[in-house]
Amino acid sequence: MPCPKCKLGVPYFDLVNSTFFACPRCHTYFKAEGDNDPVSLGRFAGKQQLVLQPGTVGTLRGQQYRVMGFMQRKEERSTAQWQEYILRHEQTGIYTQLAVYEGHWMLIGPAGREYKVVGQPTRRGAHIPDEDATYEIYNSYRAHVVFAEGEFDWEIREDAKLTVTEYIAPPHMLVREKLGHKPALWYKGIHIEPSEIAEGFQVPNQRMPFRNGVGAVQPGPAHTSWPTLRTFSLCMALLVIVTQLALLYIKPEKTVLLQKFSTGRETVPTGTDAEAVAAGSNRVLVSKSFEIEGPAALQFRLASSELYNQWLEVPVTLVNEQTGQSYEFTKNLEFYAGVEDGESWSEGDRDQGATLAGIPSGKYHLTLYPVTENGMNQPLSIYASQHTPLQSNAVLLLLALAVYPGIQYLRRRTHEYSRWSNSDYGPEDNS
Repeated sequence: MPCPKCKLGVPYFDLVNSTFFACPRCHTYFKAEGDNDPVSLGRFAGKQQLVLQPGTVGTLRGQQYRVMGFMQRKEERSTAQWQEYILRHEQTGIYTQLAVYEGHWMLIGPAGREYKVVGQPTRRGAHIPDEDATYEIYNSYRAHVVFAEGEFDWEIREDAKLTVTEYIAPPHMLVREKLGHKPALWYKGIHIEPSEIAEGFQVPNQRMPFRNGVGAVQPGPAHTSWPTLRTFSLCMALLVIVTQLALLYIKPEKTVLLQKFSTGRETVPTGTDAEAVAAGSNRVLVSKSFEIEGPAALQFRLASSELYNQWLEVPVTLVNEQTGQSYEFTKNLEFYAGVEDGESWSEGDRDQGATLAGIPSGKYHLTLYPVTENGMNQPLSIYASQHTPLQSNAVLLLLALAVYPGIQYLRRRTHEYSRWSNSDYGPEDNS
């Protein structure tokens, strides 16, 4: 088709439908219909760098398309601009659009049906309930063409009269085009990765536009795996909790020893809770014998209620009286307090806990080697129980289960925040 201005032969491929053309040399926009001579309708200023040249054939999602035309569009009330490549399906002749905004690509075609908008179609809160997802309003605007190249089967400048409203449910978008009182036209888009465009149309990576920010329907991190990950993590957390409760029921906590000592002088123990007293801070203290039904985890608690501005170190040995096998741990108790500049202060702790796991069945006793500052006499009590629920293990396991889902959740939250920051209808905007 000869350009009416520069006479360049403008190639075209849709012999039946193409009526409007934009010259790639002088950018004249003209109409050629039937046997009539081409008529100039105007001229587009400037020049754009096209990723896909009109006439190029490529493959997307297993379907072959030919690039028919290119348009640079601009919103009427903002500086936002984007590009649209008009594609024609080589077998069916159906037209689709390949839109790109700041490096984010989307393939848009006729939806083939109408959709019912809940609420005012162009107002905040408008949404479209569908079978698989709910589409939320994302943008509403009018736009005009600032540059074009190639062939078209409609008057592209008339699109400036359309009110375009976008509803998103990533990776999909529904586009509603409305002209006055005429019925709305619906289109459906899907996110396309730049690598698909580069591979399908054999475009070198250096020619692909840089991707900036988050696209309107760009899937969030772990988009396909997130539902499975979330369900798996919740099920595993529930299993940990149920297991912990079951262990509490099957093996309830049982006290095996409760005894009091003194670190300063020697007496003979009498009764269940009698004092066993050592003559000196470094003398050995020996507890009563007690039975363990193993294998079991033993929980110990050491306390010195009258410890004040002192420290008490207590090495403890658990001894199996049949086999002689021993298990050891050491605890340091200390408590300091005073008044400084009229304010009271304190630090340290008068009691400490310890755990020994995997203790086999048998008869045991404890041997203690207390050491106090300056050999001062201090009361010392020790408590031991078996099958004590180790909540810390369950908590650590729950935290471990939550780490990866938590990271993905935060990434997805950040992704969504960036997505909606480009919209006038974002949920964070309550104005």
